[in-house]
Amino acid sequence: MKERIILEVMDYIRLIITVVIITTVLNTVLFTFSTVQQSSMEHTLHQSDVLIIDKVSYFFGQPKAGDIIVFVEDEAVTSSYLKRIKVLFQDISAKFTGQPYRTRLVKRVIGLPGDVILIEDGDLIVNGTIMEENYVEDLTFAKVIEYPLTVPEGHYFVLGDNRNVSKDSRHFGVIPEANIEGKAVFRLSPLNVFGRIY
Repeated sequence: MKERIILEVMDYIRLIITVVIITTVLNTVLFTFSTVQQSSMEHTLHQSDVLIIDKVSYFFGQPKAGDIIVFVEDEAVTSSYLKRIKVLFQDISAKFTGQPYRTRLVKRVIGLPGDVILIEDGDLIVNGTIMEENYVEDLTFAKVIEYPLTVPEGHYFVLGDNRNVSKDSRHFGVIPEANIEGKAVFRLSPLNVFGRIY
């Protein structure tokens, strides 16, 4: 009887370890969920939208202009696989302990490495071409950063679609690729806008 109980306990422990390993791999390599915390991406995304973040794509390629990405402003969260695991468990711990956790920002990639960015008279100009952005309702005005700006290798220039309220590369500059957690690809809720993100 005692041996049977020990075997059952061992089975449960193995099951828990397996679930933790699978969940860790899914969250650090394949995909994760994220909730939009700001209004800086309206009218494309709204505050409290729940998104699926694709983490696989950027293993095999780099972000492209127009991608909507999730990143941490001042931390290289994807610099190594061990760092990804550490970030995951720190975030889980923060949720259960009530400690502050990392703020993720959701923005659109505008400038790729080597691109020259200029903001002038309300226009966004990339490599000498005025950008036609049908997802933006307002003009784009420069903030803290000086222009023209050439995006360095391994970095990206990002903007929110709601330019009047967005804190983005106009404020904090270009972001390193290692800060990017993934690409927003699908919206789970609210249900009236359920579907793929473009």
